[in-house]
Amino acid sequence: MDDLVEGLKAGRTGAFERLVRDYGDRLYRFCLRIVGPADAEDVVQETFIRVHRSIGSYQPTGRFESWLFTIANHLALDALRRRPAAAREGEEPVDRRGPQDDLSHREVQDALLRAVERLPLEQKQVFLLREEAGMSFKEIAETTGCPLNTALGRMHYAMENLRKNLKAYQ
Repeated sequence: MDDLVEGLKAGRTGAFERLVRDYGDRLYRFCLRIVGPADAEDVVQETFIRVHRSIGSYQPTGRFESWLFTIANHLALDALRRRPAAAREGEEPVDRRGPQDDLSHREVQDALLRAVERLPLEQKQVFLLREEAGMSFKEIAETTGCPLNTALGRMHYAMENLRKNLKAYQ
C-alpha cells in the first residue's frame, strides 16, 4: 500500500492505473448501493479525481482504503442531497441479478440485495462499509463521523432488519 501512495504522490501514471484497477469495482459496488446506477459511476470517477487532487495532503494515520472510502461516502451522500426529494422517495431497488447456475441461490441473492436497498441510509452505509469495503467499526465510525457505539448500533439494527426481511429464506 505504501508503494501505491508513494506512486500517487509522485504522480506516476502506473500508480493511478493500479488505484483504479484495485479499487474501482469495490468503490462502484459501494456507490451503486447508495446512489443507484444513475450516479454510481460519476461518484466513483469524482472519487478518483479527488484522490488525485488531494493525495499530497494524505497523512497515513489510518488505512489508505479508509480514506478512499471516506471520500466516496461523502461524495455519494452529496449526490443524494442534490437529488430532488421526490426522486429519492420514489426510487425502486435496483435489480442487480447476474447469471447464476442455481436458481434458489439467485433468488436468495436477489432478496438480500433488495433487503439491503430498503435499509435506512445510515444502516446501509455501515453495512456496506463493513461488507463491501471490509472496514473495521473504528474505521466506519471515522468514515461516517459518528461515535464507535453508534456505528456498532447501526450495524446491529441493519442485521436485525435484514434477518426480518429474509426470514422466508432461513
